[in-house]
Amino acid sequence: MTLMKSILLGSTAGIVAAASAQAADLPTRKAAPAEYVKICNVGGMAGFILPGSDTCFKISGYITGQIEAGNTQHQYLWAFAPGAATVNQGASTFTRHQFGWTTRANIDLDARQDTAYGVLRGYAELQFENGNGFDNTGTGAYINRAYVQWAGITAGKANSFFSFFGGGEAWANIFSPDQQGFNQPDLLAYTATFGGGFSATISAQSSGSNGFSGAGTNFAASGNATFGGMQAPDVVAALRVDQGWGAAQISGVAHQVRVYDGVVGGALPPTGGATNGLNGNTTNKWGWGVLGGVKFNLPSFGAGDNFQVQGVWTQNAIWYSGIPDGMWGENGQVNGNGLPMVIADTWSNGNGTWATPTAWSVAATFEHHFSPQFSIDPEFSYAQLHWGGVLNNVIPANAESWIVGAAAHWDPVPHLDFEFELLYQSTNQSTPKGAVLAAPGALAPSPIPAVTVFPQNSNGFAGRFEVTRDF
Repeated sequence: MTLMKSILLGSTAGIVAAASAQAADLPTRKAAPAEYVKICNVGGMAGFILPGSDTCFKISGYITGQIEAGNTQHQYLWAFAPGAATVNQGASTFTRHQFGWTTRANIDLDARQDTAYGVLRGYAELQFENGNGFDNTGTGAYINRAYVQWAGITAGKANSFFSFFGGGEAWANIFSPDQQGFNQPDLLAYTATFGGGFSATISAQSSGSNGFSGAGTNFAASGNATFGGMQAPDVVAALRVDQGWGAAQISGVAHQVRVYDGVVGGALPPTGGATNGLNGNTTNKWGWGVLGGVKFNLPSFGAGDNFQVQGVWTQNAIWYSGIPDGMWGENGQVNGNGLPMVIADTWSNGNGTWATPTAWSVAATFEHHFSPQFSIDPEFSYAQLHWGGVLNNVIPANAESWIVGAAAHWDPVPHLDFEFELLYQSTNQSTPKGAVLAAPGALAPSPIPAVTVFPQNSNGFAGRFEVTRDF
């Protein structure tokens, strides 16, 4: 019995020892899992390390689906010639959209790494869009932003350093120089950072020639001059401070205006449009603009609440006034209603003299969070345009317009946003005695009536419902 007990105990001990040895080779709950993806944080951005490199990489973006609607009324258009302007009535409202759709897929690629001179960053934002009907984006793919940043240098397609808070809080813009959410310039800039949140920037950016920033329901680029070629970039300088209370900025821009009106010495310009600026109806001058803005964080109202306001003044630099950005760049012609303001850097009188546009705008936005799920963003802007030196009074000497509206958000779960926005715009222009009112014309399904009274006023609203998922 004693022998049998010894054998059994010895066998048991051997089995336990063997099992223990095998168990030592197996992972335990306390063992760290294999790290297949290395997490990183560079310059405040959390991402993952690209295999075989020291680059921190992040992929983000959003997908949005929208329904748009707005009212359509009478439509008028300008027809320009050197020293003359004619007002025509547009197509019947029967053929114009009052309802539309927009879908966008946005992808952001951000690559960063630490260097001895700060973070080296490469960033690209790609947008793919499909739209139809009222106030849509059209269909296509493009680079919204793409730039390199290092040691204070910014090079590529980036937000303009002239702008303060871009086009406003809603999808459609108020009167505010955008070039942040849309139509960013190509630029080369240097930013010096000082203590206390202060910074200064000098930037050479693309001028956009005589281009404008709109793509609305009936965008019409006004003016009777033709771009003569870019000889110099737009030069932007900005001073900015960012602190716990908010932010403030003062910025300025110098913009070259080099154009001809299509007639040189009584004849069309030579092949290629070369006029060498020595004769005919040409001009080569510099316009300018200044901006001042301030933002106040309002944590006592609610987490994330803020109020911001800015003012802009320009001469011969209409793009920077914020007027061409309002309501998808329709220049006061709300949803194609009424007559667009004459928006250009200069106006040819047809005799070698050129008129000067002075334009200014003021804009304000407020963001209030009722809760983490509900917020509203009211906004308002007002703009004026004055033309000096126009002979024969063929275009309005004065025009004014204002936009008011709001965007409301509901975020029931993280990364999902339901937004409803509604904007209203009203535009008024002085009557030019020298403008020609067009006779009736033929157009199916009904004839175009004659213009008997100059259309001084236009107004209308645009609404949009969006569903957005970001990642």
